[in-house]
Amino acid sequence: MSTILNVTELDFEQIKTNLKTYLKNQDGFTDYDFEGSGLNILLDVLAYNTHYNAINAHYTLNEAFLDSAQIRGNVVTRAKVLGYTPRSTLTPIAKINVVITAGSTHPPTLTLPRGTKFSTIVDNAEYNFVTMTELTAPQVTTTEGVAPNEVTTYTYHFDNVEIKEGTLKKVQYTVNNIIQNQKYQVSDTDVDTTTLLVKVKSNSAALNSDTYTLYEDLSVTVAATQVYFLQQNANEYYEIYFGDGVTGSRPVTSNIVELEYVTSSGDAANGAQAFTLASTLLSGSTNVTTTVSVAAGGQSAETLESIRFNAPLKFASQNRAVSADDYRAILKAEYSNIDAISVWGGENNTVPDYGSVYIAIKPLTGDTLAESDKAIVMSLLKGKTVTTVKPVIVDTEYTYIELDVNVRYNPNLTSKTNNELVTAVTNTLATYGTNQLNDFDGVFRHSQVTQTVDATDPAILSSSVRPRMFKLIKIRSNEDFTADLQFAEPLYSNGNVNEMSITSTPFFYNGAKCYIGDSAIANTETKRSVIIYTYDQGGAVAAVKTVGTLDLSTGIINMSGFRADTNTTVKIAVVPNSLDIAPKREQLVSIDTNYSTIVAEIDTIATSGQSGAINYTTTPRLK
Repeated sequence: MSTILNVTELDFEQIKTNLKTYLKNQDGFTDYDFEGSGLNILLDVLAYNTHYNAINAHYTLNEAFLDSAQIRGNVVTRAKVLGYTPRSTLTPIAKINVVITAGSTHPPTLTLPRGTKFSTIVDNAEYNFVTMTELTAPQVTTTEGVAPNEVTTYTYHFDNVEIKEGTLKKVQYTVNNIIQNQKYQVSDTDVDTTTLLVKVKSNSAALNSDTYTLYEDLSVTVAATQVYFLQQNANEYYEIYFGDGVTGSRPVTSNIVELEYVTSSGDAANGAQAFTLASTLLSGSTNVTTTVSVAAGGQSAETLESIRFNAPLKFASQNRAVSADDYRAILKAEYSNIDAISVWGGENNTVPDYGSVYIAIKPLTGDTLAESDKAIVMSLLKGKTVTTVKPVIVDTEYTYIELDVNVRYNPNLTSKTNNELVTAVTNTLATYGTNQLNDFDGVFRHSQVTQTVDATDPAILSSSVRPRMFKLIKIRSNEDFTADLQFAEPLYSNGNVNEMSITSTPFFYNGAKCYIGDSAIANTETKRSVIIYTYDQGGAVAAVKTVGTLDLSTGIINMSGFRADTNTTVKIAVVPNSLDIAPKREQLVSIDTNYSTIVAEIDTIATSGQSGAINYTTTPRLK
């Protein structure tokens, strides 16, 4: 007779069965009817209690690990152990020019204070933008007309004013060092911590304050260093704390800590492009704002999966840049304007550069990093890199893809019109580009694209997708054009040396309508000359000027030494040697649906059977 209770089951019914089995093996319950007795209810309670405890233990254990935790507060806590602070919401940034025309009052200078408000409308919703720094402009005097009827205008010009979306807020705390490990909480979960300004005053009446900066490096932090530490707590609020008087300065009791920051709507205001001054700076004045760059770069707070991915990388780097992953982890944790990043050793360059590490960053705002942003990135890496290795920041090299798409469909299987089907395929391609190609490891996979197009609508029976690569170059009339174009793939050649590999849109050169093409070079199969050509009266191609070289095997085009008659943008297109297009190093590929051609045709075989095959045509491999 068994007196051992089986405790390996966690399911409610099985737990109850185990309890019954145990009791039935006891002398007092050999012939007992469990189903019809009050003891059955007691067994339900015992089984439920055991089941609840098992589930609770299971969930509790899951929440103890970074990989399996589902509650954000627990994920944040586990990441903190690894020295990682999750990225906050990022506010969109725009740049504008502001011209203020004075009324009767016109001081010699005018100040645009920190926190000056501008308003804008995006998708029928109003958003506020604020300035983050104080700017001052001198008075500009303009006189028109002839005395005594002359009119003098007083204006103030603020150029390239950076504004950020959100509301500027301020909160104060009184220091009380009796409280151990005192923390000062930022009161909003939608704060952009990159805008956080931390000041400490001696008391509430003091006019002067000390500005504390975010802690970055232990090696330069001593007892008097005015730094603050930032972390996110389990309730998803960010909080700051100060040093202990050994590592970083420690404010004294009764000091006032002032936190000033911007709360943001994240990516909701991205794309804002028309701004109106909402603050009154000068009584009776008027103003005009023009947009230099539209609002971009807004992001929601870092997701759980992103924290899971980045926290171990940051911990592995130990704030030292040795491997490529170290560079990625440090920059993604400390520099907010990153949409995608690629890091590689100089030995992997087309022309090897030993002793260097190369970094390419696709920013949240714009296509390439400004020189000021590159300087910020270099400063973040200072003191973290290996002494003998030199970091080099290069611009992202974009290869744009235009697609010739031919779709065959059965109109009996869809309610969409031909144009609606074309629109649906266009949206499918745009979505594929956004989801799959917006990173340095984003490969254009031809089979995936055709499968995605086929799945757009049940009526689509087959599709043909022919990719071409292109770049847009700007040729000026007042300066010689020089460019090294790097395509993401080697270029296709059918073996006919007289057939051009380059096609271009027209531009005017020396009074003639010209194009950029290429011609053969003797004794080489992969190298060709880049030429400017036009058409004579007989239609034959006539070379005007040799302006560079083309290497089919690498996809590199070097051009220099010519000017257009007028400033113009020329599209240069080539055919890749493969239907798949894989970027390398600083290269990034992107589908441009504006240059793509999508044609939807009725599949006559599907609608007419064998008789429809008589005039059925297929799509050639090349355009």
